[in-house]
Amino acid sequence: MGPILPDKLAIVFLVSIETALWGENCWVLAREESGPALVIDPGLGAADAVGQLCADQDLTVTAVLASHGHLDHVADAAQLADRWDAPLYIHPFDRELLADPAAGLDPAMRSVAAQLAGPEGWHEPKTVRDLTDRVTFAAAGFDVTVLWAPGHRPGCVIFRVPAEDRLLAFTGDVLFAGSIGRTDLPGGSMPQMAASLRDVVLGAGPDGQLHLPDDAIVLPGHGPHSTMAAERASNPYLQPNFLENYA
Repeated sequence: MGPILPDKLAIVFLVSIETALWGENCWVLAREESGPALVIDPGLGAADAVGQLCADQDLTVTAVLASHGHLDHVADAAQLADRWDAPLYIHPFDRELLADPAAGLDPAMRSVAAQLAGPEGWHEPKTVRDLTDRVTFAAAGFDVTVLWAPGHRPGCVIFRVPAEDRLLAFTGDVLFAGSIGRTDLPGGSMPQMAASLRDVVLGAGPDGQLHLPDDAIVLPGHGPHSTMAAERASNPYLQPNFLENYA
């Protein structure tokens, strides 16, 4: 379980948990160190870790969010959502992976899904809600805006969450510190990824304001956190000489 991030976000409780399958970051976010919380991308082992964290901090999970449907991001989603009677939010293009995670993996990885399924197999949680592009919804006291960003998977999204004096960007496997998600798995597309990087990650909203301004904190699905300023300056996949290849 990772420490609260050192950025000293005002009255925000933010913890990262590195889960067991492919080192995915599961994020737990709350307004206070107790009370309602939302969980983003609960991979393998997240249910137990989040349960212990909630017991220690007197937190209650009120929403589970999936940036996409890959197994390392949703392996414990049904268990965690059903334990807390909380809804799971996922884009409809990736909902199929909740019950059939092997469909999102290459042949070499599909045996992993079968081995981890257990006697009951994979299934959706009791309550599943679809994510819609550019829609904002309330979860655990936060206003969460959905930015659809396909490329790694058809149902990839970024969660844009204002948190007092900072903007949090939970980027899943769209944007990492210094890199991006792979596009060679089923449903992946480099042209779609490049369009998402150009139009969503670097682009502006309908009001002309940047979706992700320079001071936004990038909280990815794998690896360390970053800022949009750092990624604009140094991430090779956000530079014109890369993006112009897919214009």
